[in-house]
Amino acid sequence: MSVRPDAQAPASTPLADVVGTVRSVTGWGLFCQFYVLVLLGVGVAVSSRFRTFLDEKFLLDGNWIEATLRIPDASLDPADPFRNIALVYRVLGLSDLPDVAAMLAIAVFGVGVLAAIRWTELTRLTWLGLGTITVSYLLALVYLSQYSKEFVSLALAVLVLLLPRGLVPELVLMAAMIAYAVTIRPYWGVVVGLYVVLRFLLPRIRGLLPLVPFVLASYVFLQVTFNTVLGEPLSFSRTAVNDLRAQINVSVGSLIVDFLPNAVALQWLNAFLILLSLIAPWPLILGGSSTYLVMALVLAYLWGLVLWTVLRIQAERRVELGRPARRHTQPTPWSPVAERSPRPERAVALLLALVIIQAIFEPDYGSYVKHIVPMLPLFLALVPLQARTAGALIGPQDDRSLDDATKDST
Repeated sequence: MSVRPDAQAPASTPLADVVGTVRSVTGWGLFCQFYVLVLLGVGVAVSSRFRTFLDEKFLLDGNWIEATLRIPDASLDPADPFRNIALVYRVLGLSDLPDVAAMLAIAVFGVGVLAAIRWTELTRLTWLGLGTITVSYLLALVYLSQYSKEFVSLALAVLVLLLPRGLVPELVLMAAMIAYAVTIRPYWGVVVGLYVVLRFLLPRIRGLLPLVPFVLASYVFLQVTFNTVLGEPLSFSRTAVNDLRAQINVSVGSLIVDFLPNAVALQWLNAFLILLSLIAPWPLILGGSSTYLVMALVLAYLWGLVLWTVLRIQAERRVELGRPARRHTQPTPWSPVAERSPRPERAVALLLALVIIQAIFEPDYGSYVKHIVPMLPLFLALVPLQARTAGALIGPQDDRSLDDATKDST
């Protein structure tokens, strides 16, 4: 096939249509900025009393921390994370101010949202991105508008998004995570190690399948460590919590249980199956509850964002190295991940490291969601944005492909 040299280009769009399109895009962008700003303000305003509308099961940790704040001794206790988070609130002067503590948490969450999607990037949100922010705020109000151990992990998530690129910021971030592990959540010590490995590994592999042997090897290593050093099976923490709940007659409707017998040869495989059920929560879908179904769909969507971003990071790294892109990673109507670096790279590494460990420790899906909520700003850093211009839809590799195709047709 040949192209006639005198072939006419399609008629250009009338100026009025172009102006109308620009106004439409600008109007949507301004609406997104205004909506998020209002959402941030309303969230802070209602957070002080939001917990009064919640069921008692959502307030257990908050009530325990409030009771701990009444203890005169404010020292750290490595064996009692509630005393340690209470000390954080004491240092902030919030011992007797639960309403202010709730407002502060939602305000910090708002900072996390704006760190994940910068002010100018809000103008490029899609309706799906705006919906993701809305749902995130609702979940934050449920789980963060009270005294909570998640307040510190929320601050960590914001730090992940605000720190610039470089070795020193990465070291600062890892030091903060280690401090969190030492004082409040010991399993974050393992999360830090996995985060470091994933930061190096994710951009250098092709596709998602190479992650599977890494995860399996991690569980085998952790099982050997738990069995030999602690003398306990890999799932002992989750089992102990659920056994204690049974003894004191605490009802939980979404327990996480092993899919296979707790034999030594199957512990690592059980952990992997539970990991899959956290990323694609089919047990919640089969639970028969509409609430569980909605939560399962939200979780599946969020983890879909993570896996999609991994593929985008890999595709952009291949373009940087001058390698051809794979068919399923060709440019889309969304902006490239590299434009928002280093937020997406850090976010996917930390989220994957965390969920790998959650598969071992989480006793139920409610606790799982509660521990995911302060990480929602990291998911928001992965929300696709509309491209800046039509030209932004074509990357360097595709420019070459387009040139080649044009040459072939002449």
